[in-house]
Amino acid sequence: EGFGTIRVVHLKGRNVGAYLLGPGEGESVWSLGGRFTVKLGGDHSDQRFSVTESVAFRTTEPPMHVHQREDEAWYVLDGHLTFYVADEVLEAEAGSFVFGPKGIPHSFTVDVEPSRVLVFASPAGFESFALDLGHPAFDDDPPADLTMPGPDVLGPIAERYGIEVVGPPVRVEP
Repeated sequence: EGFGTIRVVHLKGRNVGAYLLGPGEGESVWSLGGRFTVKLGGDHSDQRFSVTESVAFRTTEPPMHVHQREDEAWYVLDGHLTFYVADEVLEAEAGSFVFGPKGIPHSFTVDVEPSRVLVFASPAGFESFALDLGHPAFDDDPPADLTMPGPDVLGPIAERYGIEVVGPPVRVEP
């Protein structure tokens, strides 16, 4: 579909979808206040795991929320974010890894714009949530109207994916 090179590898009688995505490849959308590029979706991992590359801005900062279906983790490639997981405050610079287990409230702030982060989810599903809320990204220039959707839009779609909004964003603008 133009998102990368897909080659099927036969392993012990099973079809395993091994593939390579180069820099900038993968289905990419402007969504949830940032750019999300799917590197591994549930359709290629038997719904067990997903990896999404996110270019995050302050507009990407989510409300406090809980994932009921998946564990989530982040690896900061560039920039700096602060994660709020339950009562923990975790400062994450480039090269840092943060884990947020399912069922635990979490949020984050983007302290350096833009920050680039790999988002891992197990089982898969987060990538579909981001895709459902987005529109195609064809270049690196964020749209002028890029924002985190309000509760009236975010809430019902999040609920379909087992995500519950439990509070406002950590950084609340005056």
